[in-house]
Amino acid sequence: MPIFAVAPVHEEPEETIMRWSIREVLFDAHNDKSHHLVGYISRQGKGRVTSAIQSFDRDTMRIKTRSGRVYQLDGPPGFDPDAEYVWAQWKALNHVREEADVTDHYSWLH
Repeated sequence: MPIFAVAPVHEEPEETIMRWSIREVLFDAHNDKSHHLVGYISRQGKGRVTSAIQSFDRDTMRIKTRSGRVYQLDGPPGFDPDAEYVWAQWKALNHVREEADVTDHYSWLH
């Protein structure tokens, strides 16, 4: 299954993402940890892994990433096989050394 490039932020400044989760990663070359949104973009029918999360508004359930794109979280956290496939490829390409699921820190149930 191919991995597709994401459109530039100026073309798609906002997206709605469903069946989402948040992963914390530690890269081989860095000691810094970052959080990334993993989920399914139904408009495109594709899984997505975002750039690092910069801000989160729990009231509106919106996330802004380092790229400047804003994601509206649609529904509760969940699992999507396409998103997990993209996540596995993304981790390999970015030399992720460690990962943890930190979705609970972003859930309105927390």
